[in-house]
Amino acid sequence: MKQPVTVFIEYKINKDIIKLYEKNMKVVIRELQNLGATHLSWLKAADQENLYVESFTVHSISLYQSIKEKRTNPSHPIFGMLEECIEGGLKKLHCWAFEPLNVEEIH
Repeated sequence: MKQPVTVFIEYKINKDIIKLYEKNMKVVIRELQNLGATHLSWLKAADQENLYVESFTVHSISLYQSIKEKRTNPSHPIFGMLEECIEGGLKKLHCWAFEPLNVEEIH
């Protein structure tokens, strides 16, 4: 059985184009949903200027890897829109995948 994976994506936005970034994110979020991401959350850091985090769940590590590859590709028609928004471009977009642990087993 495939195990769900929780994904975290973190990056810093160029302060001069935050409005463009927020507009582009509406399309990015729809694309993530189309690819199978669920339980999406989009957060702005309270203590670090222009730092954003996305989190969502996917059904497998292979889907995470596919999404990560697309998210970091400047040529992707949707995700590539963020290349100019992120400080340092998409190569500075950080992705992590986490598998759930059973807290019931912790003593």
